[in-house]
Amino acid sequence: MSFRGIRRRDAIIALALAAAVPGALEPAVAQETVTIGTFVATSGTGAPFGQDQLQGMQLAVKHINESGGILGRELVLQHRDTAYDKTQAQSVMHQFIADEAVIGVLGPTSSAEAFAADPAAVAAGLPVLAPANGAKGIPQIGPYVHGIGVPDERLLPAVASAAVQTLGLKKVSILYAQDDPYALTGYQAFEQQLNDEGVEIVQALAYDAARTVDFAALLQRVKTAEPEAIFVAAKSSDAALVLRQARQNGLTQPIVGNLSFTSPSLLAAAGDAVEGLIVGAVWDPTDDSEMNQRFIEEYKATYNRDATPLAAGGYNSVYVVKEALENSKEFTREGLQKGLLAMDSYHYLGAEIQFVDVGDSLRDAALDKPILFQYKDQKLTKLDVGE
Repeated sequence: MSFRGIRRRDAIIALALAAAVPGALEPAVAQETVTIGTFVATSGTGAPFGQDQLQGMQLAVKHINESGGILGRELVLQHRDTAYDKTQAQSVMHQFIADEAVIGVLGPTSSAEAFAADPAAVAAGLPVLAPANGAKGIPQIGPYVHGIGVPDERLLPAVASAAVQTLGLKKVSILYAQDDPYALTGYQAFEQQLNDEGVEIVQALAYDAARTVDFAALLQRVKTAEPEAIFVAAKSSDAALVLRQARQNGLTQPIVGNLSFTSPSLLAAAGDAVEGLIVGAVWDPTDDSEMNQRFIEEYKATYNRDATPLAAGGYNSVYVVKEALENSKEFTREGLQKGLLAMDSYHYLGAEIQFVDVGDSLRDAALDKPILFQYKDQKLTKLDVGE
């Protein structure tokens, strides 16, 4: 056999062997992708909220890849469901840590899951971007945990202040889920700001979200106190229940809620009871910027429902990853971490968010002024809040 024939035979054998081994012909493709994990709840009681987040993330990935990816690399989103369960969130995090292709993680849906799962990521040097973990203490988990969504301790005081100003409140009641760190943070934020505003808190009533399904006795106490408004810091799984029972028990006062009250699933669960509910957010669906309108239109077209603040937060978190990697130009965990620490702020959908120092070289997200919404005709309507 000639030398040329030997070379041709060897090439054929090499191709045959490569075809027999899955992935053997894929190194060039793998080098042109960058993988980010997401662990939000798409089952369990937090599924409506996690689904919003995931859909926002998926749409952002689509838009980024359509515009050329991240420095020419295709962005891949690898999702694992936490089922809104702390133990499962821990398990999922360990799976991401073991997968060297995953250079960063987005999530989880609840602060309770974050407190359970994020310490392992910090120990492994895996950056975690938290779109909506609003409980106090999230940044203190460690330097690899990055708050992307504004936490309740910074958002809800401004919401309370705006509600007091808009409604002219003098005395209020507060309800809160004492067994959830996110809701507890919301209660503390509401309470401090209302005290600062000189508003009388006639009662602050705690309940256990995990065990309470009938709020009639609690709500009767609120009714007897005759507050001008009711502030509620709920866990996402019980927000609709509290709201519906409040209206069924004859409470017609305005209700000011934490971010647990912003999911579309609230409409289906609470129905007419959402009327008059006031919530605060950092995203404004009436913003006519090109990026925001494209997000709103394509979200509706893709998922056949209106976009939500949680979806916008998920969308933003993916664009933060993009900007961070473009800063560092290093497609590794440390490269993502370096790029994140180089960012002082971001501004994609909604208000501009700043990263502020919270001590010990840790940072968190903050904003100057929230956007206030009220449910009217079962839709979120922007309220005009004076300076």
